[in-house]
Amino acid sequence: MKFMVQFRLNPGSKKKAVESFERMGPNRNPGVAFRGAWIAVRSDVVFVLTESDDEALVAKVSEIWSEYGDCQIHPVIDVENF
Repeated sequence: MKFMVQFRLNPGSKKKAVESFERMGPNRNPGVAFRGAWIAVRSDVVFVLTESDDEALVAKVSEIWSEYGDCQIHPVIDVENF
């Protein structure tokens, strides 16, 4: 299943979060595949698309980034599968 992880960054942490992501790259965790990431232009929100059979693993991986803000995990499907 795919999951859209929405990170609402703490004020002033956008640059640090992006620098950290560029330095470390996407998390390489067994059971969670990174599919892409997007940064909102007009807000401090980052969207990360992952794929996993276990939402709990996605939540665990997302915790690594908790120093930069709060996250919400949304299970998603492709529009053509709706």
